[in-house]
Amino acid sequence: MSARELTAWAMVLLSGAIGASCLLAILNAGLGAPPQPAVLTAGCAAIAGAIVLEILLSIIMPRQSGEPPDERERMIIARTGHWSGLVFLVGVLPALGHYASHGDGNVMFNVIVLSLCVAALFEYGAQIVLFRR
Repeated sequence: MSARELTAWAMVLLSGAIGASCLLAILNAGLGAPPQPAVLTAGCAAIAGAIVLEILLSIIMPRQSGEPPDERERMIIARTGHWSGLVFLVGVLPALGHYASHGDGNVMFNVIVLSLCVAALFEYGAQIVLFRR
C-alpha cells in the first residue's frame, strides 16, 4: 500500500469519526441551534489529527512520504479534489439559499459543516477507490 493510499485510509477514518461526532452534536441540539462547542472542538481535532497522521506517516514511511506524486497520483488527487468540491457545493448552495430566504445563519453554519464532512469523506474514499484501480 502506497503512502498516499495509507493517508487516504487514515483520513477516511478521521473524517468519519469527526463527521459522526458533528452530526450527533448537531442533531441533538437541532439544526437551527447555534454552533455547538462539540462541533467547534471537532474542527480543531480534525486539523490536529491530520497533522499527527502526516507526522506518523513520515516516521513510518520516510522515503515514500517525501516523494512527489507521480503522474497517476497527481491525476487522482486532482480528480477527487474536483469531485469533492462539487459534493461540497451541493450542500453549500441550499444552505446559502435557506439563509437568503429565512435569514437563519445557524442552519447555514450547521449544514455547511456537515457538507464539509461529507465532502472530505467523499474525496478520500474516492482516492482509495482510484488508487486501487
